[in-house]
Amino acid sequence: MKETELIQKLQGLKQIKPSKRWVSLTKNQIFGDNSKFTFFPYFKPAFAGLIAVFILFGAFGFAQNSLPGDLLYPIKKMTERGRAFFVSETEKPAFQMRLANEKLENLTKAPLKNLAPTIFEFEANISEAAKNLAKIDATTSDAIAMGKIIEEAKRLGENKEKIEALGIIISDENTGKLYRATAEYLIKYLESRSLDEEKENILKEMKELYKNEEYSEVLEVFLINQ
Repeated sequence: MKETELIQKLQGLKQIKPSKRWVSLTKNQIFGDNSKFTFFPYFKPAFAGLIAVFILFGAFGFAQNSLPGDLLYPIKKMTERGRAFFVSETEKPAFQMRLANEKLENLTKAPLKNLAPTIFEFEANISEAAKNLAKIDATTSDAIAMGKIIEEAKRLGENKEKIEALGIIISDENTGKLYRATAEYLIKYLESRSLDEEKENILKEMKELYKNEEYSEVLEVFLINQ
């Protein structure tokens, strides 16, 4: 090869440029980019979506232990509403009362900053339970639905006593409405059933207590005679 030809070929090498992919890979290696997905850029969107799913489910999990006033509580509130959507009309009062009982139980372990929001949520659940209970036709309720309502109402009274023993005062306004709705429900339920003489006397006593606005006592008489 002549000297002039050799010079021309060497000059031609200057026109050769590396591919953009090779430059990117080399740059990452030099500057220490250890990402495992550098060589598979098409995995990045899927990986990001997977991370988002894990974060979302993790947030839902942590939210279940949150209290009213906590950062994640709105997520827990959203799950409660989702659960309520699938509850039948006859089961809604017991469902709301169960949520109210959870709030009362939370009060025993809630820090001071969470007390007021927790009591507010408790009042909201109680109010909703009273409204739903007033809508139910007690004459068509079955024993199972009635039993759940009574169970949660009894538990509510017990939890309320425990809270008040700790010096936490809860207004009787909404609980009074719930006890009234429960008393009405029980009286109508018994009126629609065939009763023997003993149960007729119990019903008569319950009606007298209801007339005197002693609604929680109506529940007590019912429970004692079960």
